[in-house]
Amino acid sequence: MSFDKVHQEKQRRLSKAVEEVCDELTLTSEKICELTHFFIESMEKGLGESKEDASYRGLPMIPTYVTGKPNGTESGVLLAADLGGTNFRICSVDLQGNHKFALQQMKSKIPDEFLEDDTVTSDDLFGYLARRTLAFVKKYHPEYLQNKEELKLGFTFSYPVDQKSLASGTLIRWTKGFKIKDTLGKDVVQLYQESLEEQGLSMVRVVALANDTVGTFLSHCYCSENTGSLTSGEIVEPVMGCIFGTGTNGAYMEKIENIKKLPEEVRQELLQSGKTHMCINTEWGSFDNDLKHLPTTKYDIDIDQKFSSNPGFHLFEKRVSGMFLGEILRNVLLDLFNKRFIFTQYTAEEKLPHRLKTPFELSSEVLSHIEIDDSSQLRETELSLLQSMRLPTTYDERIAIQNLVRAISRRSAYLAAVPIAAILMKTGALNQRYHGEVEIGCDGSVVEYYPGFRSMIRHALALSPIGPEGERKTHLCIAKDGSGVGAALCALVA
Repeated sequence: MSFDKVHQEKQRRLSKAVEEVCDELTLTSEKICELTHFFIESMEKGLGESKEDASYRGLPMIPTYVTGKPNGTESGVLLAADLGGTNFRICSVDLQGNHKFALQQMKSKIPDEFLEDDTVTSDDLFGYLARRTLAFVKKYHPEYLQNKEELKLGFTFSYPVDQKSLASGTLIRWTKGFKIKDTLGKDVVQLYQESLEEQGLSMVRVVALANDTVGTFLSHCYCSENTGSLTSGEIVEPVMGCIFGTGTNGAYMEKIENIKKLPEEVRQELLQSGKTHMCINTEWGSFDNDLKHLPTTKYDIDIDQKFSSNPGFHLFEKRVSGMFLGEILRNVLLDLFNKRFIFTQYTAEEKLPHRLKTPFELSSEVLSHIEIDDSSQLRETELSLLQSMRLPTTYDERIAIQNLVRAISRRSAYLAAVPIAAILMKTGALNQRYHGEVEIGCDGSVVEYYPGFRSMIRHALALSPIGPEGERKTHLCIAKDGSGVGAALCALVA
């Protein structure tokens, strides 16, 4: 067989194998509708389910005890702390009214040992957070240290908690790589407050616990100048906050009468005081942990069982979030290599570049470059893979990799549309007013920076049960500084 025929046969086999993987990753309109209806069913079950422990596998639907939405007129200086997936951020927020705010912040990378070392304790973690808080106050607000004037702090804690009040919550489970076992079942507000006092910061009072998606929602409500009307005159209502970044989650306002898991005396007290709604942290990363409806490939199973810190949980997140998009691609490429479809210059897996063999070494940022590469011979993809993975590729391989990247990101965005459509349907938000429109506050690196991600979500919304008309009435808005400003707004109402 001539060289050209050998090359054509290799190209054909690779293309066929990639096409089969892409087909597995494709979501039809029927599947999106099926998932949307099951999400609504899971929400209703979660609102009546009181099992907030580590073994609970349903949609958590956690009450946040936030019972109002800001309108942009609020004012005051407050602190906000945000423990995310890779960073700890402490900031002061000067709410100036008229939808405006000023923000000063200090961001610190979470030390690697906190994610890797099994001997790390709660005292280690929260002691570190308190020391960074002290450094911030010394730099930006030394007058509070001198005068011992109280500073309220809202704590954005982006992990599943059992929240019993606005200022208390016990950790249900860690996600995003943390494994500090002695924190499970403990009140994270109390741990942080005690560590602050040990650092001499007794004037800093942690008065509100907020999930980052709740913060995103409140921040969007405060900052949105569209609330009330668009230029065309339609009423615009902020409906939910969403995170699509390292992880994924969402929060929205639910009628208190529907939150059956709240103690009856709490519900009645809230209703009698004139409160009608409460913000619910859905923790939708845990949607369909039993895999009754979620599309599942062997790559999803391998990543969950072999490479994640919480196997069996957050299975929706492991198909959607930025932390896992590159890992899905890495696992597909290794599988194609072991079947001798790709990277055939390497004779065995141990000969492959080290980074390709290392879990979570391939980032979603690399995928974002490959997604929109239209350069000659896909040279930008070639350079990205060489720089990030030390991985040389042929043109045929780069075409295959780009097709895989686009299938992985499209599945992520199509799945991301499911909870949005479900919440819009359950709340009836699209039908509240004649010609009314809705806004979704979005935060996170994937939704903000991944090319075409919001467009793909919109396309999936049109395929969902809300249809093209519902999609046209839905505005996906980037909510800047959601976790910081939102936490401050929680602290303001405490």
